[in-house]
Amino acid sequence: MRKFAWYGRLSTKDKQDPTLSFPSQRRECEAKAAELGGRIVCDFTDQEAGRRDDRVGWSELVREAKDPDARRFDAVIVYATSRLSRDLFHALTYEREMTRAGVEVFYALTAGDQTSPEGRLICHMFQALDQFEVEKLGREVRRGQTENTRQGYRNGGRAPYGYRLRHEPHPDPARARAGDKKSRLVVDPERAPVIAEIFDCFLSGSGHKEIADHLNRPGGPPPPSHVDTRRNTAGKWSKNTLRAILQNPVYTGRLFWNRLDFRAVKQGGGPLVRRKPEEWVEATERHHAIIGEEQFKRAQAEIARRGRSEGSRRRGKQKRSYLLRGVVQCATGHNPLRMHGKSRKGITYYACCYRISYGDKAAEALGHGKWQYVREDTLVKVIDAFFASRVFGPRRLAHFRAQHKELAAELREDGGEERGRIAHEVGEIEQRIQRQLDAIENGVDPVLIGDRIRALKQERKVAEAALAELKTTDRQVGTVDLADACSVLDGVPDLGEALADADPEMRRAVFDAFRLSVEIDRNAGQIRLKALVSGSFEHRLPGGIGRDRQLASGSPLGDHVGPLDVPLSVMCAGCSMEETIAMPPVGDGDPPATPRQSAGRHRSRVETD
Repeated sequence: MRKFAWYGRLSTKDKQDPTLSFPSQRRECEAKAAELGGRIVCDFTDQEAGRRDDRVGWSELVREAKDPDARRFDAVIVYATSRLSRDLFHALTYEREMTRAGVEVFYALTAGDQTSPEGRLICHMFQALDQFEVEKLGREVRRGQTENTRQGYRNGGRAPYGYRLRHEPHPDPARARAGDKKSRLVVDPERAPVIAEIFDCFLSGSGHKEIADHLNRPGGPPPPSHVDTRRNTAGKWSKNTLRAILQNPVYTGRLFWNRLDFRAVKQGGGPLVRRKPEEWVEATERHHAIIGEEQFKRAQAEIARRGRSEGSRRRGKQKRSYLLRGVVQCATGHNPLRMHGKSRKGITYYACCYRISYGDKAAEALGHGKWQYVREDTLVKVIDAFFASRVFGPRRLAHFRAQHKELAAELREDGGEERGRIAHEVGEIEQRIQRQLDAIENGVDPVLIGDRIRALKQERKVAEAALAELKTTDRQVGTVDLADACSVLDGVPDLGEALADADPEMRRAVFDAFRLSVEIDRNAGQIRLKALVSGSFEHRLPGGIGRDRQLASGSPLGDHVGPLDVPLSVMCAGCSMEETIAMPPVGDGDPPATPRQSAGRHRSRVETD
């Protein structure tokens, strides 16, 4: 009997219930699989947009399909071509990828014999129509958003700093009765003066760092909250924030849409791009201005003047390459930020630029100090010791077994409590929704309770997303088979001596192969090193440095935590080892000629890939 893997997808944009959509998709696929003389043996699902190509569920399916020894299926079945992808190029790529792995792809709703040329033609026609539909829908949505902006309404999102949203009933009476609203910008009396102060300070000659330092004073105004909660966790004003405010014409009373291109960001593979001014859409109605047009024009001219001045002083292309470039991060009181390589008096070191971006006041408030730097030579010694003991050492397997058991138990215990709490919360929300629906059945006007039902469904969506994330974490922990992982770790060639004697280029290649990262936290008094061995390790390991044994499937190695500046016993999941090491200097002023010495303990923990 043929064994099928079922793949289901639900778009994040769809107003569908995953508890209904996924089971209905699977039921249709079960019937099709039975018609083809087989049955479904495993499931893979995603809740992502159809044009994204970085979906977790599909990636797991592809990974298993390419491993004939571990593969549980010999064919894949999908409800419809649109569930695989709404991009013709991606759909054809996915199918070809499966074909090369020796796995056929079938669709429950596609007519004809899918293994024949005629059947494949019909499939490709459906795929082309899927892309046509999503592109046509995008065009119509864009047309509506353009007109919405011209009428002076916001197209969603948060209000810019200095403004707040005023919600108004929808102009269409029927939609207004259903509770739909539109929003306009109105001045926030508490934050608008901060915007005026920023422009005044800039035009009086202050730089971005000086303004940030002034705003970050004790008792100063709070900065805008970042849309990415992982960034600016310390809640301080930065140069980038001020630069964006100074260049935003919304403060002159003009509402624009389509200034920024978020497509690459949403696809997870590119930066935010500012479109050309001729592509912007401007509202015909204006909101209240915080600054005048003339003041804004002067600010733009000053930005351009300073940019030309700074550009004339910039150095040419960097000629020096740094061994740990992109590897070392500072996390002293803030979210991890990359440290930049520098060289002074023949000494190479890495410095944190938090103070430059956020100002002296913000750095001092976090215990960061004006300067955070670490010498490369002392860091390399710590890294070599880490690789020699944790990756290549004779006791690496014993350390790994202890780490894996302790961390897995810790994760399951913490995850189990949180999972139970969220599941209980979802159940209570379901009961509240049902009570609202019962009220409708008993004759209550649906318009009166429509907002409440929508709010409850949004709460349920958030809770279910958190629950799904916990389940994904549990699955990742459970999929790391200890015996297989130890086999992979044992198969890592012993590169300890070769690494210590390797030239910088070869050493960097090894660091990249193991995805080395180094995170420094002075406030906690520790340095954390992480290394990973994944399934693609054997393809990344550089030749000529001891590739005498081949690796199997992926395995996490984990991280190593050591003391920084002061002796410290770091308490975390994992086993401990005693070692005296020379640590990099961290402090104010220029880097000293010789590193300070300190001793302490090392501890390790497992990180899954």
